[in-house]
Amino acid sequence: MTSKLPIDAIRVVFDQFQSGGSMKQQRETFPSAIEATFLVICLYVLEFLIGAVFHDVKNLSGIDPRDAAGVIVVLGNGILFSVLLYYKELSYSSLFHSSKTSVAAVIGTLSAPILCLIPGITIVMWTIELVLVTLFPLAGWQQAMFDQMMSNGLASVVTLLFIAPFLEEMLFRGVILRSFLLQYSRWHAIFGSAFLFGLAHLNIYQFVVGLALGTLSGWLYERTKSLWPSILLHGSYNAAITILYYLTSPEEMFSGWQPPVPYWIIALVFAFAGMSLLQRLLVVRRAPP
Repeated sequence: MTSKLPIDAIRVVFDQFQSGGSMKQQRETFPSAIEATFLVICLYVLEFLIGAVFHDVKNLSGIDPRDAAGVIVVLGNGILFSVLLYYKELSYSSLFHSSKTSVAAVIGTLSAPILCLIPGITIVMWTIELVLVTLFPLAGWQQAMFDQMMSNGLASVVTLLFIAPFLEEMLFRGVILRSFLLQYSRWHAIFGSAFLFGLAHLNIYQFVVGLALGTLSGWLYERTKSLWPSILLHGSYNAAITILYYLTSPEEMFSGWQPPVPYWIIALVFAFAGMSLLQRLLVVRRAPP
């Protein structure tokens, strides 16, 4: 009798991913592509209205709406998700994790390969954004918007590293992709939700990043039936970008600064190793003909 390699033994646990898990809910095919677009618009309208309320009570509360951006996002998403989950009769626990495999097994096994991807993804996305900035220079209001996103210290860090990954993955993977997978082919569903995710950022620079990151997050969700790997990927990427932002000056950031070649090599080697391990764990093995 031959013994299994450790990776093959671990993969036995993840074979359960392919059997689906419990995803029972009402109105499983809501939203469709058109309805999902409408949901994103509704979210922005909610956040705009809540921001307007904060602006109106600014003199009474002394709270600048710009300093309350994270609170506004949480309130807007909270209202939207309360309605959505009630309408679909879906619990938060099922939204986050509907796989037969435990959350501990998912996080414990997939964390290392996902984290290996982050340096490579960050460098590649950084380079793509520099190319886009060269082709489509930032307008003054766009520069101010990006600066505002990062200028609130701890509030910005909490929003980018925790609030955004949780809320965006809940909507675009937990609700939208979950529904798309029941209506469209696998890759049409993944690319469709990723396209909408990128489009929701309302600028070409984040659209490209959102499309790439959303596709990978969508693949992880489709394989695992869990939001936790996608949240880890999203939050880790945001953390890496935040670190780069604080370590580089604005002049370096928009003047074509690149990490040294050894960093590129190390990052891409780690990314290749991480992706190879994820493929080994999550890709379905087909029976021989």
